[in-house]
Amino acid sequence: MKDVNFLTFDIEEWFHANYKGIEGLQFCAKDTNLERNVDILIGMCARYNTQATCFILGDVAEQKPQIVKKLHSAGHEVASHGSSHKIISTMSSKEFEEDLYKSVDTLEQITGEKVLGFRAPSWSVNATSLEWFYGVLSKQGLRYSSSVFPAKHPMFGIANFPKEPSYPNKYGIMEIPQAITDIIGFKSGYAGGAFLRLFPNWFIKRNIDNANRKNRPVFLYLHPREIDADEKRLELSLIDKFFHYYGVSGCQNKFEDLLAQYSDTFMRMDAFEAMYRTS
Repeated sequence: MKDVNFLTFDIEEWFHANYKGIEGLQFCAKDTNLERNVDILIGMCARYNTQATCFILGDVAEQKPQIVKKLHSAGHEVASHGSSHKIISTMSSKEFEEDLYKSVDTLEQITGEKVLGFRAPSWSVNATSLEWFYGVLSKQGLRYSSSVFPAKHPMFGIANFPKEPSYPNKYGIMEIPQAITDIIGFKSGYAGGAFLRLFPNWFIKRNIDNANRKNRPVFLYLHPREIDADEKRLELSLIDKFFHYYGVSGCQNKFEDLLAQYSDTFMRMDAFEAMYRTS
């Protein structure tokens, strides 16, 4: 079997984040660069003839349904990123169920197709929320999640979680975890977000190739704001600002280089789960 990897986008506004000090702040989503940035990503995918899985925030879908329509029309998978970028580990099962239902219903009303996948904002599924998380996804008719950082991290993660796609629950929900690597005993991601902006591409490619040799697929992930140095910015602490914005000016070129290298390995996550389920 040829190498399989995934290209994924988390479709959210520039202000959707979960840092301390910005909770409850109100932002206007009208005059942002989100649609322009999504258009750039769609064009990039078209150049390399590849399809992505797009985890779209329900609030974005409600306010800018044309973005969902563009992604769907271009052949990309429309999946859920929740409704309002809330941290899953701070929610009750009922709160999460309501949040998930709202987002899925909004997306399905726009595309006319069943939503099958979910990604938690900020990798915020922890060991405690696992007790009910997959049951809520199953109740909503979803087939897979891409929400877990499979190691303990200062900000997120679940220790001793499977490193490869699996069905770690009784509900038949597949988990496609984030790819991690070991750096002097520290478990780190490398294929998206701040990790992608921080590490050089030779290091990212080496880790993708190493994972693929072990038959482990890797998903690249990107937020539209990460290719836009001109987008509005949050007022953050120095550490959070570094994590959130370092490398934004060169991220588009880095990402396109990775896209060119691995474009023939990418498949949509819904197609992978269907193949895995029937194999």
